[in-house]
Amino acid sequence: MSPTPSIQSSGDLIADRRYAFAAALSEAGDHLAAADLLRQTLELTPHWAVAWRALGRALSAGGEMAGAAAAYRKALAADPDDQLGASLELARLDAGAAVNAAPPAWIAALFDAYAPTFDNALVETLDYRAPQLIAARLAALIGRPAGWGRALDLGCGTGLMAEALARRAGWLEGVDLSAGMLEAARAKSLYDALDQDDLHAALIRRSMADAPAFDIILAADVLIYAGDLAPIATAAAAQLAPGGRIAVTLEALEPDLAPDVDWRLRESLRFAHSRAYARRVFTQAGLQVDALDAVTLRLDRGEPVAGWLVVARRPEAAEAADAAGCGVAKAAAERAAH
Repeated sequence: MSPTPSIQSSGDLIADRRYAFAAALSEAGDHLAAADLLRQTLELTPHWAVAWRALGRALSAGGEMAGAAAAYRKALAADPDDQLGASLELARLDAGAAVNAAPPAWIAALFDAYAPTFDNALVETLDYRAPQLIAARLAALIGRPAGWGRALDLGCGTGLMAEALARRAGWLEGVDLSAGMLEAARAKSLYDALDQDDLHAALIRRSMADAPAFDIILAADVLIYAGDLAPIATAAAAQLAPGGRIAVTLEALEPDLAPDVDWRLRESLRFAHSRAYARRVFTQAGLQVDALDAVTLRLDRGEPVAGWLVVARRPEAAEAADAAGCGVAKAAAERAAH
């Protein structure tokens, strides 16, 4: 009876060795030879998700898209939590397998592995600047050098956003899926509270607990792991105090490539969003968009990554009443015209 394979290893030394040889072949660009060797590997360990995903990648790189899609489906069957992100790989090949967001297990595993080198890799190698862009834009809108009230950092990672805020928030909470990232953030002693959770679930739980509202909600390079932003925009809006703001960065979807598309999953397995959608999703959540700036977020393979910096505000009570009145008047005028 063959051993039960795990996510990380097949449990079979011969299969592991074949997998390593296949990885070397793929690295050398011989993808179809790698695929042949991976098929032999999977004859020994037919439920090894890692090898199925590797087969999908090898076949995709070799131009065999149908075979790649089938391999990704096998990877998903062997890894139901999708720690390997096979659903994202599959969605790149099969429109019928579209996904609205990256799987939480994949995000947690990805950033747990990334945590020890995250700050150096992003800041020094990739020229990551989203936290600084957000902090500067908020400073220009708020106008106060200090006393920004209660703030929530969604997808706080190692705390780069907290560093950019420079203690301007009177209270700062962080939420992240990755235990490794939270450990690094905790070591910086910049947060008043840290919580390991899915971002949307954390917002919903706070709402159900009737927790205090926030003056600022931040999401620096976090919503790039979701396509449909409506659930989190709505949940975040409900957690803002009147006059409170949410500030996020998104990767920009090139309008000339997809003029009528709201969002798209990229080859990088991150999501890009159109400018029109970025505005609409926060407006429909009941917020006023105060800024929607074109920015450069970081480098990717030496190339600048274009993005949007969005700041949206929950109207004060008087503003909301005025807006509602205008809406009623507009509807009445339209009825009269007919």
